[in-house]
Amino acid sequence: MFFTRIPIKWSFFSDKAPDLTKAAWAFPLVGFLIGGLSGLLGDFLIYLGLSVFLSCIVAITLSVILTGAFHEDGLADTADGLGAGGSPERINKIIHDSRLGTYGVVALVLGLLTRLGLLLTLVECGYSLVSILSVGFASGKLAIIFSRNFFNNSRFAKMGSIVGIISHKNLFLATMIWALPTSVIFPFYGILLGGLLMAFIISIIGLKSKKALGGITGDILGAVAFLTELVFLFGIIVVTVMVN
Repeated sequence: MFFTRIPIKWSFFSDKAPDLTKAAWAFPLVGFLIGGLSGLLGDFLIYLGLSVFLSCIVAITLSVILTGAFHEDGLADTADGLGAGGSPERINKIIHDSRLGTYGVVALVLGLLTRLGLLLTLVECGYSLVSILSVGFASGKLAIIFSRNFFNNSRFAKMGSIVGIISHKNLFLATMIWALPTSVIFPFYGILLGGLLMAFIISIIGLKSKKALGGITGDILGAVAFLTELVFLFGIIVVTVMVN
């Protein structure tokens, strides 16, 4: 309901509105679902004989449709706001401006090109699009939880304030949900390097947001999810290439 455009209404399951903080343990599961559906289509197209390049683009397109470009929008808005700088009020106004500026356009284009490049490289290394996209998107969702626990919300936060501090139990559960399938698919040292790069991105963006806005917002979390997905897969590639 929160991360996708799949038409599911909470009223079908409960009389009470959903508590995203308690449900945060399931964030990586949503990543696996989105990546699984998108990757499955891409792998099927490759099986039919379409080029890997075109199949990767179609898979990425489906993921954007399923999510409504949720994190892509956060990346572009964050790049515009933090890139322009100024007072917290000015940065917040830029972030919530529906128009995209130069920083946002450049960040979005480079981000999507990087995602495509990562997919192409990992497919060449022998991985399926299902495994790549599933773990990639799940990594981004896990990063949201850690970011929310390490950094306070900005006073400008709207969507980001929906998710509160995650309990240690749910944080551990979410990490295990992510780690178990990931450890089966990718090499240990690749996961280790990817995890370190994720921590680096979370720290850099979190500290930058704290300085600029006094904390994180929903758009900031979207940018974190997008970028941590990319750096995690980059870490996998570095180790894979070194081993080969």
